[in-house]
Amino acid sequence: MDAYPAFRAVDVSLRDGSTVRIRPVRPDDGPAVLDLFDRLSPDALRMRFHGLHRLTAEEVQRFTSVDYDRTFGLVAETAAGRSGVIALANYVAVSDRHAEIGIAVDDEHAGRGIGSIMIEHLGEAADAAGISVFEAEVLTSNAAMLEVLRQMRLPVEQSVASGVVHFEFPTSPTPEAVEAFELREGIAAAAAVARFFTPRSVAVLGASRRRGTIGGELFHNILEMGFEGPVYPINPSADVVQSVAAYRTLDDIPGPVDLAVIVVPAVHVLEAARACGAKGVGALLIISSGFSEIGAEGRELQRELLSIARGHGMRIVGPNCMGLINADPTVSLNATFSPIYPDSGRLAFSSQSGALGIAVIDRARQLGLGMSTFVSVGNKADISGNDLLQYWEQDDGTDVILLYLESFGNPRKFARIARRVSKNKPIVAVKSGRSTAGARAAASHTGSFAA
Repeated sequence: MDAYPAFRAVDVSLRDGSTVRIRPVRPDDGPAVLDLFDRLSPDALRMRFHGLHRLTAEEVQRFTSVDYDRTFGLVAETAAGRSGVIALANYVAVSDRHAEIGIAVDDEHAGRGIGSIMIEHLGEAADAAGISVFEAEVLTSNAAMLEVLRQMRLPVEQSVASGVVHFEFPTSPTPEAVEAFELREGIAAAAAVARFFTPRSVAVLGASRRRGTIGGELFHNILEMGFEGPVYPINPSADVVQSVAAYRTLDDIPGPVDLAVIVVPAVHVLEAARACGAKGVGALLIISSGFSEIGAEGRELQRELLSIARGHGMRIVGPNCMGLINADPTVSLNATFSPIYPDSGRLAFSSQSGALGIAVIDRARQLGLGMSTFVSVGNKADISGNDLLQYWEQDDGTDVILLYLESFGNPRKFARIARRVSKNKPIVAVKSGRSTAGARAAASHTGSFAA
């Protein structure tokens, strides 16, 4: 067997804004793959095997013991590890240039875009192995798979016989397929950001009774602006926070929580993130500092934080940020500790510096310019300027986009997205940190020490 291609493991965004990890299959995935097929509905099994079928030990071994060249497999998994495999995709070479593919997706996760993403990643591996054409046999009644192939916009050759469609399509994407991929990517990014700007409910972990503290001011601002949804203060030492009944833990909250704002010391953030994952929270806004901005120890803490979030399908803004605002009167969310709130308008603003963010919001008010949304991205552990651009591209409430950037995570991707978005919405971007002094300032941009 060839060496395990760990470089092909990647976290991907789905069309609902959540994430899953896709990685090459391993021989020890056998129990998880068997469990996946045991969970499939009779209809899903019929679509996969063209008839009712129970996976045999020999088939499990064939799916999981691959050479990563002529045979290859991918799994999509959640944080639960081996028991968290929710999809399997594989190919088997049938000639020098052709390979047959097959896909199985857990019924509970169907319709999230997993199938098309796995085909794309499977195609990359096949292309690198010299395989140029995929073949697939799909029942004419398998509407879901037929739609996946249609949306990928690949040049497909097909023939139909006895209720089965035989497909052949290239492993290497065409310009039309790349365009379709970028469209799906934009939808996923916008859905991820929407979790932060349009939550139905908010919990503040570290909400404080004391005004003048970050936890106190942030919780006060959410209440003051009249957020259109329930707001839950989490404080294990208080029964009431600023006249609102408090909860000791997230588990004590009777209803769902869409957005969790974390304002606790860095040493408690991982624990808070795990609690959010168990509660089913979709978005984490992490104000707390003490992560990558402080050095190696903080970078490791931030990696652990991202791993927890990825495993539970949660998205992160921050850490080490001042929060976010949606000034739309139908939402009225001010999840920042800033004393200044913008008027409602059509400017969208992202700042990697909290202090500069406050200054620009203040100046915009003086000029009579309103904002649709504002976000301080902090360390950009997850949600980045690229994600925000794709959200604002689709946001009917935004006409102009302002960006203050201290670093680029993926400059080429930023340039590609910015060129597309700016055709319809002007982008005004400022990049700092080019000088030595600017770089020092960028390294300590926010200073939001939660205690």
